[in-house]
Amino acid sequence: MGSITLNRPGKRNAMTPEMFDLFNAAMQSHEADDDVRAILILGEGAAFCAGGDLGMIDAANKGTVDAEALDLDFFQPGLITKPIICGISGACVGEGVAMALASDIVICGRSARFALPEVALGIPPVDIPLLAARRLGANHILEALLTGDWKDSQWADKTGLVNEVVDDEAVIATASALARKVAGLPTSVVALVKSLVYEARGCADPAALRTHGAARRSRLREAARYPFARPMRT
Repeated sequence: MGSITLNRPGKRNAMTPEMFDLFNAAMQSHEADDDVRAILILGEGAAFCAGGDLGMIDAANKGTVDAEALDLDFFQPGLITKPIICGISGACVGEGVAMALASDIVICGRSARFALPEVALGIPPVDIPLLAARRLGANHILEALLTGDWKDSQWADKTGLVNEVVDDEAVIATASALARKVAGLPTSVVALVKSLVYEARGCADPAALRTHGAARRSRLREAARYPFARPMRT
């Protein structure tokens, strides 16, 4: 199991350009490591993530920091094939909510709070609406984006943003145990199931997706039957 911990507790784990780079490098490393079968995301301290650092946002608005470079790679559909489990304690704002939306399974504490203040700040979010389309109803994400209001763990549970709400002190243990359990499953099968679930969310032709999925499943079975076989080149 691989893990990534946001570790800027004095600033409530607000994201900086350096944190974006480190996060992306860690995620890519875990994806490339065959020994890593699941990835756990946590935040150090009382907050999970307070969103983007205000100094970074100001610099991006002034053009002194490239706003296009302030992206987390794992937001891209299909880029990370391994299951991502996220444990949320305390405040989860902006970029932190995006991390939850991009994760596959999310555990949060009872006192966790969520907010999306981007629109009120004049920042047009792109990743969040796209990620929310595969997880939340349009009414829930639009209300959160257009009001910027704080939402509690009950809202997160009701809307499907999180899978389970637990006592605050149990977040890390619960998320870690879940990640270890998922990590014990066959990697190739997990990757296939994960991709099919997300493809189905945006697929206009379920029959084509079913045919596509069946073909991939057949290739997996063939690879398992003949693990040392290699295609011949002519």
